[in-house]
Order: sequence, then C-alpha cells, then structure tokens
Amino acid sequence: MSSLLTTVGLNKASLLKPASILAATKLPLNTNLKLNNNALLNQHCLFSNKPSLLQEAQCQSGGECNINQKKGKRLVKKNKAPFDPSKTDYINCEGYVHSVESMGSLEGPGNRFLLFVTGCPARCIYCENPDTWQNVNGNKMKVGELTKKARNLKPYYENSVGGGGVTCSGGDPLSQPEFVSSFFYSMKHDVGLHTCLETSGQGTQYAWDTILPQTDLVLLCIKHPKADKYKEITRTCELSRMMEFLHEVERRNIPWWCRYVVISGLTDNDEDLEELVKICNESKTLERIDLLAYHTLGEHKWKELGLKYIMGENLIPKKERLTAIAEYLKKNLKNKNVEVNSGVE
Repeated sequence: MSSLLTTVGLNKASLLKPASILAATKLPLNTNLKLNNNALLNQHCLFSNKPSLLQEAQCQSGGECNINQKKGKRLVKKNKAPFDPSKTDYINCEGYVHSVESMGSLEGPGNRFLLFVTGCPARCIYCENPDTWQNVNGNKMKVGELTKKARNLKPYYENSVGGGGVTCSGGDPLSQPEFVSSFFYSMKHDVGLHTCLETSGQGTQYAWDTILPQTDLVLLCIKHPKADKYKEITRTCELSRMMEFLHEVERRNIPWWCRYVVISGLTDNDEDLEELVKICNESKTLERIDLLAYHTLGEHKWKELGLKYIMGENLIPKKERLTAIAEYLKKNLKNKNVEVNSGVE
C-alpha cells in the first residue's frame, strides 16, 4: 500500500498520482493511472533472510521450497502426494497464526470463527496486513487450541442466518497447507462447522490438493481481471495462476464467492469491469460477488514496518459508484442467481 519497500528499491519519484473522482451516474471512465512497475525484486528482503523479495514470496507459495543463495536457485519438490489430516495427529498440528476473531460476519455466510494465518506469496501495494507476509511474524498455535475455542461458540455459528462456520484468511492460507487442512478437518469432523477459505488463489498444486478437499466454500480475491494490472498490484503473482486455481475449484465443484476491491481509476474502468464479467460468466460454481471499497485502514502498519504507502488520494470509491458497478454486474451476468453485494449499507 505504500511506496513499497525502500528495501525493494521503489522509485519515490513515481508515486501514484491522485485519480479524479469518477461520475456516479456512469460506468467508470478509462484513465491513464499507472503504477510504478520498476520495483527491484532482487534486492535484500526486509522481513527474512531470503536474498530477494521475489524469492521470499515464491517460498510462501505453499510447497516445500529451499533457496540456494549461492546459485540463486529455487528448488521445489514436485509431484508430492497431498497431506491427509485424517491419517495424522492433526489435532496437534502447529501453524503460524496472526490473529483469531470469534465473531465475524463478512467472511462467508452467517456468523463465523475467523482464523488469520501468516505467510503470503503476494506483495500487494494496498495490502491491509503487510505484517502477515512472513510466517515468523505469527504466533505458533495448535489445531487443538483453535478447535476448543470454536466448539465453545458453536451455537452462535450454526444458529445464525446462513448457517455460520469458520473462515481461514491471512496472509494467505495456501502458504500453510498442512496446518489449514488440519484445522478445517477438525472443524468439519470434530465440531461440525462449515469451512471457508479466503485466498488470492496462488500456491502450489500440493497446497490445493491438501486444502480443497476440506473446503466447503472459497472466497477468491481477484486483485484485477487483467494480467498486466494484476502483476502490478501483487508485484509477485500472475493472473494466469489464479485462473488455474479457479479452474481447480470448479473441477471439484466447490462453490466460490468473488471478492473484488474497487479502487477508483485502477480497478473500476470500463475494460476492467468487462473482463471481470467474462471471468464470472465462464464459471459454473460462482454464487456471489462482493465489492469491497478500497480503504487506508492498514496504512499505519506500513509506516510501522518502515514501508511507504504509494497509493494516491481520491482512490476511495463513492457509495454511488459502488451501487452503479453492482448494477452493471447484475445486468451483464448470465447467471441471474449470482448475488451481487455492492458493499453499501
């Protein structure tokens, strides 16, 4: 969300220019708003001993990864059999946790137990929680501790409108596949709660094969529906990989909700919305689209971590814009059963 890391070598002179406030009665106008795409990803990382931000992010992708710092090679084990929590002492599986909330209502249907884990392959320029990028920034917790907390509040979840359950977010849960899979398995089999995965859809096939069998619903954060902008926003990830994940979700017939952050002039232009509609219209398991208004509530975290925020002014969408975009999506979606939430109360 800031002028990225000084460590990452972002050019301070090319901060985002303020975007004009778009007319609420029309679909967004095309603008020339550009992001600085010259981050030097080969400089030393701020949060780890990895030799570069790019390699650090790749190692958060959910598989076994080792860095040979002398040769600069990334070694990833391929064709690894997925982790099966039912065949392990899953209740004592340990992972890195950023925080836990006992009563969420925006991350899936009904009231929900929220688990935020650390580790993420993306380095999004507007990230709300940059302190979750590295696993080491989390606290170690066992699945059993979380199971006990969720079980005590089960009536509040299952009796809520929509059924309730548990949601794992982050960071990105795909960065800790064994832990998240064990957590979901325990929630389903020991507590009897619905499981929901909030993710950007990166990670490895191993991570997908490990977590998705225990997942009832996916909240997929689509950073941008166009490949070049997706890369500019995430810095280290590709839209094509997210699409592969989405196809995997659909192949398994898992329902999913689209989470789309609306940033005036950056993610809400005519072409952006047209591409988003295309992705949604190609899906057979999409149930809902949630529009999320960009905000700056996490800006202070960047400053605390020594990062500078590159996002400009006037990027927060007006309520009228969100309503207009929601109406556009409803009009152009082929499946009229897909719910569209403008985020406007």
